[in-house]
Amino acid sequence: MEPFTLAELGVFVGVLGGVVTSLILTMQKSRCETVTCCGIHCKRTLKKTTSQPEPEPEPEPESQA
Repeated sequence: MEPFTLAELGVFVGVLGGVVTSLILTMQKSRCETVTCCGIHCKRTLKKTTSQPEPEPEPEPESQA
C-alpha cells in the first residue's frame, strides 16, 4: 500500500462527506413514509402539502363619505 498525502486524505474525506450529505438530503426530500438505505431504516409521518397557492385577500371596499 502506498503512502498518501494530507491533501489526498482531505479530498477523500470531502468526497465521502458529500456522498453522505446527498444521501441525507435525498431522504429528506423523499415523499415515502418508510425510507431504507444502506442498512438505515426510517419511518416517518409526512406533512400534508397543498399544491395550490393561498388565495389573495379581497381588497376592502372604499368608504364613501
